[in-house]
Amino acid sequence: MIPKSNRFIENVISGLHLDPVQSTEIVDELQAHIEDRAQDLVDQGISVDQALRQATQELGESDAIAKGFYEVHSRRSWRHAFLGALPHILLSLMFALHVWTEPVIVAAMLGTALVISVLGWRAGRPTWTFPWLGYCILIPLISWGLAMSAVGYGAWGVLTRGSLPLDIPIYIVSLAYIAISMWVVIKIASRVARNDWLMASLTVLPIPFLAYWFLYFYNQQELFNQSANRIGLTLQEIDSTAAIIFLIIAAATIIFFRVGRRAVRLALLAITTPSVVVLAWLVYKSGIGPLAVFAFALTSIAVLMSPALFDRTPAQIVRTALEKLQIRRKS
Repeated sequence: MIPKSNRFIENVISGLHLDPVQSTEIVDELQAHIEDRAQDLVDQGISVDQALRQATQELGESDAIAKGFYEVHSRRSWRHAFLGALPHILLSLMFALHVWTEPVIVAAMLGTALVISVLGWRAGRPTWTFPWLGYCILIPLISWGLAMSAVGYGAWGVLTRGSLPLDIPIYIVSLAYIAISMWVVIKIASRVARNDWLMASLTVLPIPFLAYWFLYFYNQQELFNQSANRIGLTLQEIDSTAAIIFLIIAAATIIFFRVGRRAVRLALLAITTPSVVVLAWLVYKSGIGPLAVFAFALTSIAVLMSPALFDRTPAQIVRTALEKLQIRRKS
């Protein structure tokens, strides 16, 4: 039978949702407290097993302890929060200044995000780099969408005309790329969500709005069938709204890092994404009905919650903690 103190430590670790270094430090602190208190009880004539059980009971419920540690250790500084919100602020400026159509500027933005993400990944993955990583994920997602379009176009050609409109090697490459890009995105998401799936949700926070903006509005052909003056005015209105929305996402990111309560973080993410989608719909008037927008908003929430599937406590932390506990008991 696993000692109760061992189960207690495992339950605390499972509820921490912190990075391995922080989790290990907290576990060491708890273990030391349990051992010290148990030794005091043993000195009073209580058996070792009973002393360990009592020392564990005196600490309280493991869920409450894990929640308290999470609130304290997950809260970040203003500097950390600003660095996390910076990519959204930069994107807001790109739209406000109407320079998002400049390939050089877009490439510089994506290149900066890629460099910061790679360096952050190699330096222990500080959480402020995750929003930058979200924009790097856009690259395989967009290309994945284009590859899916090619495959869908081919399937439609077979159904309507009985032949493929493109050469077979194109579809083979497209299918292979879809599989590879999906594997890359899932791999990255699982690594980010391993300790705290809310961090992975924060990473993909702007993606639902970008999908709405790209798929449902910007490809509307009537925008480009108007007079030159009207096009300029319309695109300026589009850019201004997008700039405001990215500022909202930046503000949500700062609040996310500054608050420690997990429930508040979850509510913040669940409210922000569908809200900006609805805001875009109200401003853009793109001809999409309320039911379609409602379905898209629900889908965006599902996308935001999907990283929970990858949430798990690294087994190495549990093994290390229990090994240290056994060593202390033997010494």
